Amino acid sequence: MDNAQQCRAKALLCRQQACLHPEENWKWLAQAERWEHLAETSFILKKANHRKPSRETPQPDGR
Repeated sequence: MDNAQQCRAKALLCRQQACLHPEENWKWLAQAERWEHLAETSFILKKANHRKPSRETPQPDGR
């Protein structure tokens, strides 16, 4: 399981806790939002790193 999926799973657990504990739902929903933000950041970083050319890639001028 990648990092973004783990973060989304934790966000889901927080939302479930918010349903089970309505008196503290504000706390659980804030935590869920935090985990979703971390998941999105993780996904963007993974995508950006995937697009980076490696150093072994030949340069257009033949170097």
